[in-house]
Amino acid sequence: MTRLGLLSTCLLLGACQTELRAPDYSPGYQTIVDGNGQTLLVPDACRRVTDEGQPVDERELLPLPPGCANNANLLQMVERRGDLLRGRQTGPTLAAPVGRAAQSYLEGFEADEKRRRRQEQAAQSDTGGGQ
Repeated sequence: MTRLGLLSTCLLLGACQTELRAPDYSPGYQTIVDGNGQTLLVPDACRRVTDEGQPVDERELLPLPPGCANNANLLQMVERRGDLLRGRQTGPTLAAPVGRAAQSYLEGFEADEKRRRRQEQAAQSDTGGGQ
């Protein structure tokens, strides 16, 4: 009897449908002018309007639409809010720290430590012994 109960439980759990992917939401932002004439940046996911631009009945919605909290948090964390509307060109990457870390890993810590000591000694001799 316990085998039948275990088997039926496994079958029931196996038939459950789970949603493994996040619900779709708009990752965009819009500028809106409020009642005081100030321009605000608002995540599209947080706007509660229909496709025609009409306000949605608040009783039909959950407290926060999907993606609204994520986009609002990102809006608070960015350095420049304009980057959310249009990104900026990135600069060159700094490969030297990555190269040093890889070389230290491949050669071992002792070789890296010896190289650092030699560089310090060379720097001291160039400056007159640190006096």
